[in-house]
Amino acid sequence: MNLADIKRVGVVGGGTMGFGIAINFALWGYSTVIRDLSDEILEQSMKQVKSAMALLVEEELITQKQADDTMSRITTTTDLEEVAANSDFITEAIVERLQDKQELFNALDKLCPLHTIIVSNTSGLVLSDIGADVKRQDKIGLTHYFAPPHIVPGVEVAKGPGTSDETYNIIYNLMKKVKKVPIRVLKELPGYLLNRIQGAMSREAHRLWAEGVATAEEIELGIKAAFGFRMPHEGPFGHYDLAGIWKWSADIRAPRRTRQASEPFDEATEKIRARLAEGKPWFVDSEKFDEAIEKRDREYIRRLKELYWSKE
Repeated sequence: MNLADIKRVGVVGGGTMGFGIAINFALWGYSTVIRDLSDEILEQSMKQVKSAMALLVEEELITQKQADDTMSRITTTTDLEEVAANSDFITEAIVERLQDKQELFNALDKLCPLHTIIVSNTSGLVLSDIGADVKRQDKIGLTHYFAPPHIVPGVEVAKGPGTSDETYNIIYNLMKKVKKVPIRVLKELPGYLLNRIQGAMSREAHRLWAEGVATAEEIELGIKAAFGFRMPHEGPFGHYDLAGIWKWSADIRAPRRTRQASEPFDEATEKIRARLAEGKPWFVDSEKFDEAIEKRDREYIRRLKELYWSKE
């Protein structure tokens, strides 16, 4: 199977995530059907689709013709057999309950044509559990979107234990074709990649609030005005490069202990220490450091002008 063989897309679950996932496929040319349990739920899904499209047009991200064409490509059904029989690629976006997802995957496995790829949008469960009894182990995968899924570009792409490289590459390239930014996740674990990073920040923020270090308002403001301001340009690895931390002396750039002194560092920590001891950036060409800084600063200035100074 090739990417070009995917003509029709199904989305099972038309709620908070499902309607936006459907928009994303339909917007970029795919005939898309949303399946849910009742006509009432589907009516609400289509209201959300229509409202979302109107906002995209109002903000001039797309034209009215693109919106109309997108709407024309989306249909709905309560019949699981219908969406299964007529889909080359299906995204599961139902309630985050393992038993329900397992039952759906097992049903789709029996009902779908042999070539159909089935993926989950789970954020907390793992694919090896969801698809444990599925026979087409080579044709299941994960695409974890972030709300609102028709706007946020990043999508995690992960394998199950039996997912073939062919399927994984098709999923990855399909995400690129519908203008997403796919992020390859190389290991299966609860929360996968970005939810774990987000969760770590959230836990620390809540603890700092509870300990009276700052109010919730100040913590929120600080994250948006500092981390959030920088993050469109750089993540933690990029920050290490652009802040010049790789040029610091080895004893300063080594990771500091934040746990009890008696607690030994684990294997991952030792791997980090070894990498940082090399004293080299992750991405930036060390010979073009000044150019990279100027590029960063130009982007910062534009963002400063747009988000903060334009309000004065």
